[in-house]
Amino acid sequence: MASGTITVTEADYLRIIIHGTTAFELLRTALEFELFEHLEAAEGMDIEQVAKAIGVEPQPARILLLGLASLRLLEKEGDTYVNSEMARRKLLRASPRFLGPLVDIQADIINQAMGDFSESMRQNTNVGLRHIQGPGTTLYERLTAHPELQEVFYRNMGDASKKAFAQILDRYDFSGVRHVIDIGGGDGTNSIELARRYPQLEVTVFDQESVTQIAAQRTEDAELSKRMHFRPGDLFTDPLPEGADAVMFFHIFEIWSLERNTQLLRKCYDALPPGGVCLVYNFVSNDEGTGSMSGGLVSPYFLTLASGEGMTYAPRDMDKAIRDAGFSRVERYDDLGFSHSLVVGHK
Repeated sequence: MASGTITVTEADYLRIIIHGTTAFELLRTALEFELFEHLEAAEGMDIEQVAKAIGVEPQPARILLLGLASLRLLEKEGDTYVNSEMARRKLLRASPRFLGPLVDIQADIINQAMGDFSESMRQNTNVGLRHIQGPGTTLYERLTAHPELQEVFYRNMGDASKKAFAQILDRYDFSGVRHVIDIGGGDGTNSIELARRYPQLEVTVFDQESVTQIAAQRTEDAELSKRMHFRPGDLFTDPLPEGADAVMFFHIFEIWSLERNTQLLRKCYDALPPGGVCLVYNFVSNDEGTGSMSGGLVSPYFLTLASGEGMTYAPRDMDKAIRDAGFSRVERYDDLGFSHSLVVGHK
């Protein structure tokens, strides 16, 4: 079996789908008990040792270990359970590829809404939003009434952005840019990293007020603070900040319909001077509409909970929306890792 590949039978593949909630809870529970760390520190444990380490009786420990081993997250050597290589890479908190923030957002925000997927399809709106009370008609607005959930949400977004944004910095040269507006910049992860990489660059984070406050609190470096700006506002109703020659439209395209994205990109076009650029960077599906699996599994979230109208679009959808917004020359960068593409429009 090749490294990074897991082979299962057709029957087991369907079992994982049908019992998906249980599979998720096995993983979430293991993370809650810090089981992977306990196993790694001890270089493996038997059932009795695991029960003692996580503070439960042997029978529940046995059930958890059986489930995790069946999912290939643990392996067994004699009577001892050890972490699989996959668990070591992605489920230990010390790992740079730790997936804990993604598990948290699924557990605390997304999963309870997904039972409303079929009704959201019928009504063509985000019926699942009913599980989160508060103002507005999108998840992002509702989260402003729940600071603890907002923190969970932006911790995951920041973690995902940090992992994916390095791909852009390796492929796109910002040295000719003076001032970037980071539209919907969230907790400022991308902006902070960009400003660190390019010491001549100014960056303005444009997002909801409660979100820009999170971003401002993360900017502790005094020199960096001089070049980081935070402008609260509504992307649809408020004007964009002036004086920028580039706009980053990152992880926004997937939220909205193609028509609304074209409208927003036209607003970006109007805010830019001649020669300005708009960089649209997003989680994508393939152009054929057959995958990836991550794209297929994430898309229902946008319909059911986030906005009621978005999905994981193909790069060609991004390309067309940028052209329809008025940009005269378009560059496309595929295969950036983490199922992302970058499409750049030049004014």
